[in-house]
Amino acid sequence: MKSVLTAVAAAVLIAAASALPAYWIGDSHGEARVQQAWDNDTKSRATAALEATNTSRTKEQGHANSVTRAVDDFHAVQAPAAADGAARIADAERLQRAAEGRAAQYLAMSKAGAVERDRLASHAARLDASLAEGRRVAEQLRADLVDRDQRLGLLADVIRADRSLFEPGESDEH
Repeated sequence: MKSVLTAVAAAVLIAAASALPAYWIGDSHGEARVQQAWDNDTKSRATAALEATNTSRTKEQGHANSVTRAVDDFHAVQAPAAADGAARIADAERLQRAAEGRAAQYLAMSKAGAVERDRLASHAARLDASLAEGRRVAEQLRADLVDRDQRLGLLADVIRADRSLFEPGESDEH
């Protein structure tokens, strides 16, 4: 019986010894597969980061160009509008000075006439001055509205440029 046990023990040791090289070969093969997967993952992450950086740079450049274009457009229309507004205001001020001159004439004419003519002339002078003042105020408001519209246009262009910076591009969609 001892010889049978010795034979079985020897057979188990021989089987174990013959399986040991297969275990080491399989282990080194698995290690190579894990390293290859790690390398592939590292490479794909680096590629994705490079693509994201390039996309961001492209968007930032587009944004900068849009903002520069919007500011240039604003400056291009601001000077003519300011000149037009100044001309309208100058015209309104000229009319106001003319109204003051007419008011002096109305008062001079009223002194030659009766009390009623004095009252009517004074009233006409106030109406004329009020009309001229109203025209000057209206022209000033018109110039302010033109400036406001231009500033709103600039703000809209900047907002559109900002949106294009943050909107997902065609390459960002999955």
